Amino acid sequence: MRVAGRLARRFLNLACSLAVPGVTTEIIDDIVHDAIISAGAYPSPLNYANFPKSLCSSINEVVCHGIPDGRMLRVGDIASFDVSCFVGGVHGDNCATVVVGEGCVGSWWEGRDKDISDDCGGNNNGEEQKFHSTEEKEVILSGRRLARAASEAVEAAIDECGPGRCLTSIGESISHVADAYGYGSVERYRGHGVGEEFHCAPFIRHYRNNDRLEMKPGMVFTIEPMLTEGDPDCIEWTCDGWTVVTRDGGRAAQFEHMVLITDNGCEVLTLSE
Repeated sequence: MRVAGRLARRFLNLACSLAVPGVTTEIIDDIVHDAIISAGAYPSPLNYANFPKSLCSSINEVVCHGIPDGRMLRVGDIASFDVSCFVGGVHGDNCATVVVGEGCVGSWWEGRDKDISDDCGGNNNGEEQKFHSTEEKEVILSGRRLARAASEAVEAAIDECGPGRCLTSIGESISHVADAYGYGSVERYRGHGVGEEFHCAPFIRHYRNNDRLEMKPGMVFTIEPMLTEGDPDCIEWTCDGWTVVTRDGGRAAQFEHMVLITDNGCEVLTLSE
């Protein structure tokens, strides 16, 4: 599971690094697919219940399960990549969100690996980011705020994990972060157990709930909150049977880590090497 988690993170980092203006999510899917195969693994989403691609790419109002296509990414797009792989008989699964064209791309998907500054207004070279218009500045800064909230939500949930703890604390901690930012937390989709099976129990709700299940050493599951700018209610496109969008058209952001409950706490299996 540790090997699968590290590999999944490596390929997620690759996907995020490719999300620049003018690139299509289909090209990103092709590159990540080849990298996974070259590493001796298999992309878990490919052919899973007839899903046609090797990763999920969810842009702006797409909450999850977006199918990579030929639309070019634009400055200000919020792009969530869900990357999973099967290796050694088990699955690794993780997700992150980036704001296309924003100066400090990368900070949002580093999560527990590094500190995230409060302003983060510069690019990777520490320079102040320059905007081409007021509209561009607004869409990037609002997207950055939404991505930050989703990142903080999964971090807060991980801090609640450990032996003897209850699953209800995960949903409560995520709701607390969403409320503080004024965002919604999608209720229709959940985190899940992962291992030899891609999706299995326990299932993790990302909102306040009464799931009275005790966390025990050896459990491995994902925590993957999806936060929305507006109403968290969402619908699935009937045309492809996969793409999920917000009903009101508000943008969404998602982060996902894979967590192992240990004797003394928890271990995040999807950190960068």
